[in-house]
Amino acid sequence: MLYIYLSTLDTDEEKDYFEELYLKYRQKMYGIAYSILHNEQDSEDAVHQAFLKMADNFSKILKIPRQELPAYIVIIIRNTSINIYNKNKKRSEHIVELRDDQPALDIDFFENIDYEQLTKVISQLPDNYKDVLYLRYVNDFSCKEIAKMLDISVDSVYKRIERAKSSLKEALEEGGFNE
Repeated sequence: MLYIYLSTLDTDEEKDYFEELYLKYRQKMYGIAYSILHNEQDSEDAVHQAFLKMADNFSKILKIPRQELPAYIVIIIRNTSINIYNKNKKRSEHIVELRDDQPALDIDFFENIDYEQLTKVISQLPDNYKDVLYLRYVNDFSCKEIAKMLDISVDSVYKRIERAKSSLKEALEEGGFNE
């Protein structure tokens, strides 16, 4: 399998780095996938799909600091596994359409918040909200790229970001989730 992923990369440096990531994280990724899917074949498929997504976005991965990479990898394998689980159970994701008349949240509100307080409140958000905020604002992925990585629609990415910001604002105005 490794050869398939490496064939999508251009330089020897990229191939070496990807191989390093593959050897270091494949077992951990399988463990995460298996904890969600409880099936060997589906877990292997999830790991394979996750590595394909990583190979497709490898130019962006190269820009992620090494200490942040494990979190990125966990997000990718967890979401890939959840998507496989949902497909196996024939669940369909209900997408709430964005309405043009919805007011945008005031970004200035978040600029005036203490960094430590903000990170504490973010850590208490549900994983699907934390994931999109992390990918969008820490790693600077576009909503389209995030949708592709998480295997969800672009509208769902926008909606999750909107809901996450709304939850953050509400929690910060009230002094945090769990002080």
